[in-house]
Amino acid sequence: MFLLEIFFKKYFHLVYPGNNDNEDLFKYLENETRIGYIQSRCAEYLDMKTFRHKICFDSGEYVDELEFYAPVGSSTIQQIINDRQDSDPIQLRRPAPDILPIIISKIANDMNSFIIPSEILNINSMLPRSPKYQLEAIICEINERQVIFIKHLSTNEWYYYQNKYTCEQFSSNLSENLNEIIQSRSIDRQTRLIQSAHFLVSMIFYNPIKYIYKQET
Repeated sequence: MFLLEIFFKKYFHLVYPGNNDNEDLFKYLENETRIGYIQSRCAEYLDMKTFRHKICFDSGEYVDELEFYAPVGSSTIQQIINDRQDSDPIQLRRPAPDILPIIISKIANDMNSFIIPSEILNINSMLPRSPKYQLEAIICEINERQVIFIKHLSTNEWYYYQNKYTCEQFSSNLSENLNEIIQSRSIDRQTRLIQSAHFLVSMIFYNPIKYIYKQET
C-alpha cells in the first residue's frame, strides 16, 4: 500500500506541480488505496483461518488465541494480563507471533464495567525479550453479525467493516474520541468517556469478542 501512495505522490507532483485539482485527485486516490488496504486486512481478520495455531505455549500446545477473564470492574487489557501472570502465569514459546489475538470474557455481566484495550501491550511476562504489540483491530458481534473496527497505525484513524459491505472511515472527531479513551491513564475518565460516546465508539466496549494486536515496528 505504501509503495502505491509514494508512486501517486511523486507522479502528481512531478507531472502536475502546483495544480490544486490534481492535488485533490491525488488525495482521493491515496484515500481509496488506503481504504482498499484496510478492507483487505479486515476481511483477513474476519477469516478464522488467519488465527489457526497462531499461539504456541511453552508446553508445545498450539491455540488460535490467548484467553483471559476480566474481573468485576473496568480494567485495561494490560492489567488483566498482568494480574493473570501474578496468579497463574503462562509462558509462550518462540518465535513471537506476528499478531496476537486475544479473547477476554467477563466474570460478571456488569454493564458499567468495561474492558479497555491497551494501546501498547507488553508481554515480557509471558515471553521474555519479546517485542511490544500495538492494538490494530477489535472484532465485535452485534445481532449475530460481526463488525471489525481497525486502526490505520500510521495515521491513527479508525475504520469499520462488515462482510459484504464497504469499509467506512470514522470521522475525525470519532477517531479522536476513541483514541482519547484508549490513551487515557485514568480508568474513571475512560469509563465516563465510554458512557457518553457515540454509539459507533461505544460498540467497541459493549460488544467486543476479540482483540488483535500486531508486533510494533
